[in-house]
Amino acid sequence: MKAHLPRLCFTAALLLACGPSIPVRFPHYPSSTGTQLRAVLDGKKTVGIVAARPPQNMLQQIGYQEDWSRTVEAAVETEIVKREFYTLVDLSSRAERLRELAHSQSGLTQESLAIGRELQASHLLVISMTNQPRSECTIQNRTDVMATALNLAMAASNDGQGAGAQEKPTAVMTVTVFVQGRLINVETGQSVSYATSTPAEHYNSVGDTNCPSVLAAFNKALQQAAKDLADNLSPRSITLNVPLMDDVDEVDEEDQEAVTDYLNSGNEWAEAADFERASRSWQRALSESRGQSVSAMWNLAVYNWYRGNYGEAENLFNRALDSAGPSWLDGAKRELISAFNEDRCSVEGGPGCN
Repeated sequence: MKAHLPRLCFTAALLLACGPSIPVRFPHYPSSTGTQLRAVLDGKKTVGIVAARPPQNMLQQIGYQEDWSRTVEAAVETEIVKREFYTLVDLSSRAERLRELAHSQSGLTQESLAIGRELQASHLLVISMTNQPRSECTIQNRTDVMATALNLAMAASNDGQGAGAQEKPTAVMTVTVFVQGRLINVETGQSVSYATSTPAEHYNSVGDTNCPSVLAAFNKALQQAAKDLADNLSPRSITLNVPLMDDVDEVDEEDQEAVTDYLNSGNEWAEAADFERASRSWQRALSESRGQSVSAMWNLAVYNWYRGNYGEAENLFNRALDSAGPSWLDGAKRELISAFNEDRCSVEGGPGCN
């Protein structure tokens, strides 16, 4: 039989189906913490976010008067939501108590199971400031975009003379915040941590040599820290458009016409996003082929993956592999089946999931 997925396009990061396909949401884990994160999550993803209250003197030097815990919780929540993986739990009814417990860490760990059960959270993401923010004002050369654009316009009418970038000494405030996030499994006590200290810069305008606000730079640094924590402590949910098949080469010749009709009917229903009717057509194709149609097995496996029926999807993928033989399993199919296994492990955990 032919070893190909019809009408399949590739990019370096995603598989894009050019023809009939089913969109499957799939978690992409960060490279830095992915193995630990998968183990700590263990197939669960209901998370509450709490930030420990920092010692008062940590923020006095920059004149920060806001509620840091509430601000950083909101910033991290915003970034987590963008990744579309976790189901977030509202901890507002216990926020003050949790922030005090988070400050001691050990107290929160001891009570995490009871807290998790009470709030129906499988995990707590605990955020803490580990050191005083560091600030520095320096004079740096910054490009004046407007002046540079004017120079380029003048150069265009002057044979390219004087087309260089226009730079001016500018006061730049650099603030570094030291923040750690720790994701705790409330059932097992397992955790994974990530610390960030990415500096953020702020200046008022190019050419202004008056030192800008420390707080403005601090807020930028806080937003960057929130993004860093989310990037490393949350998978990102992406959508794979998993292609459907229509080959009938392995089917007995007398059955090919009927099987082709049912496969095409199912694929047309899939293009109309009616996956229930599509699955019925593929099931009929499998029946008409007397259990031989690899395309029907593949399409039904993809459908069950989409529905979250991981056991049935795995069974159908395995049947397709056994029926088609090793030459059928090209790089595209390997990547898709690996994606399925990673998704299954992220949801169900268990044996075979590292």
